[in-house]
Amino acid sequence: MAIQTDTGDVGGLRDGPAWDDVLTGSDLGAGIFDVRWDVRPRLRRWLAAHGLPAASSREPHLPAVDAWALLDGGVISVASVAVAPRDPAVGGQVLSPGMRVLGFRTFRLLVAQLALPGPATVLSGEAVSDPDALRAEFENRRVDGAAREQAELLASCTDRSSTRWVAAVLRSGPPAAP
Repeated sequence: MAIQTDTGDVGGLRDGPAWDDVLTGSDLGAGIFDVRWDVRPRLRRWLAAHGLPAASSREPHLPAVDAWALLDGGVISVASVAVAPRDPAVGGQVLSPGMRVLGFRTFRLLVAQLALPGPATVLSGEAVSDPDALRAEFENRRVDGAAREQAELLASCTDRSSTRWVAAVLRSGPPAAP
């Protein structure tokens, strides 16, 4: 099932948008992508339809975050928050509202689900991924304690530094087995 915008299919049209019009590189760091506003509702429905591990964060004076664990990262949706300009709790680094994709493999899977032609080359900081292997891994995923913890970790992304840190931790992969 491909993800579609509310106004029609994102991909598949000759003159449809390019991948980097729909998922743009974020200034937060490598492997973090901003989701175009008109794709967000459909992406939320797609995430919900696939029963992905999800978590939410609702802390006073911090943005509300909904998060879904997916492959090497996931998707976060950040709501706006009213913060006093000099609030030391957030230090001006609070995340702006929007939806973001964390993780290169997650990015590549969603590009495929959006039916967009992916980047022709490997992105800076990205390891080569086989799209068919990503789809197979996604289809054969297990929801276990580690996946739920990953969703909870993603839900902790309320500011710029925590988002960069979470993306780096997830990119580094699971700890080695003893």
